[in-house]
Amino acid sequence: MIPLNAKENHFQRYIQYASFILSHYNVNEPFHLYLKRYFSKNKKHGSRDRKLITSLCYNYFRLGCGVSTETDKQQKFLLGNFLCERTSSAFLAFLKPGWNDLISLSPEEKIELIKNEFDPTKMFSFLDELSAEIGQEKFNLSFLIQPKLFIRFRPGHRETVIKKLQSSGFLFEEISENCIAFSINEKLDDIININKEAVIQDYNSQKVADFFKLLAIDSQQPVINIWDCCAASGGKSILAYDTFENIKLTVSDKRKSILTNLAKRFEQAGIKNYYSVVTDLSVSSAPMELQSQYDLLIADVPCSGSGTWSRTPEQLSFFKKSEIDRYAFLQKKIIENTVMNLKPGGYYLYITCSVFAKENEQNVAFMQEKFSLNLLKMEYLKGYEMQANTLFAALLKR
Repeated sequence: MIPLNAKENHFQRYIQYASFILSHYNVNEPFHLYLKRYFSKNKKHGSRDRKLITSLCYNYFRLGCGVSTETDKQQKFLLGNFLCERTSSAFLAFLKPGWNDLISLSPEEKIELIKNEFDPTKMFSFLDELSAEIGQEKFNLSFLIQPKLFIRFRPGHRETVIKKLQSSGFLFEEISENCIAFSINEKLDDIININKEAVIQDYNSQKVADFFKLLAIDSQQPVINIWDCCAASGGKSILAYDTFENIKLTVSDKRKSILTNLAKRFEQAGIKNYYSVVTDLSVSSAPMELQSQYDLLIADVPCSGSGTWSRTPEQLSFFKKSEIDRYAFLQKKIIENTVMNLKPGGYYLYITCSVFAKENEQNVAFMQEKFSLNLLKMEYLKGYEMQANTLFAALLKR
């Protein structure tokens, strides 16, 4: 048995490691990348150490601004562990056994017990910018829960993927006919053919296909001309490819490295006939080779990402309010530089993973007023109700 003082030092060291990591974190990069580099340089941490240090850091971030600034760092680590963990914690069992005995309570019940130390209404600092469509209480509580990992079956591969997962002992939840979820970030690459058989894609990104179904495309039209103008990793393009029978696909992004990765992903997905170009649409209009007349323009624009902060909770502490206006301006420039490439009767699908009205409803109003587009459907896909990302999508017609 570990002597009491040695055991206490053992847990104090974890707090010291986590404190060191947080104090040296460069907010200009995602925390998971910084943490990966830290562990790569510090081989002394075994897998159990890495897991505990990681959970301490992320649970600390998940509290956002809900803890008093007078609370010391150790107490904040304890609060984060208590609120965010669901099963018994050796860390709490030693340092705060009373809380560990109550670890299985719901987040609401836990918050009631520590209401003098934690205020969930202060977790998220930008409530004045939040869309009226977002339920504040549920949205705030979602930050305390790790989102699920979702995959979408490619056409014809559902049964194959399920059999592979079942035979390998993977536990999953069936969300819909084409979607399953995992409660932890399972490593699936060795089990299924990622991108060929199934795509790792958040549930609400998959739900964008519901907007595709609203397109009234002439059944006699031989090809649907689609431009994914902020393609990133190509998830929406693959979704469009799987939804429509015959498309002519164009993808663009301002980053050459991103399109290189997209090309590898498309190869895995069996998508061969497409056109790709590097262009920054926030700076200038589409280059000549893109100035076509498209049936559908997908604009999954750069944004604050505020609908995904349960995956990147460091943003609760480090995001600057001024960034909202910067993103809204950038989004308007992209709209201005792409919308005229829609053919008459063409569709513009505007998407963000933001919960801020300036990036969403206000930009849709801008599109309607300046370009006389007709709004067909506008919706928040509320992931905070089901451990998924929250997206905004609006379909307009020229």
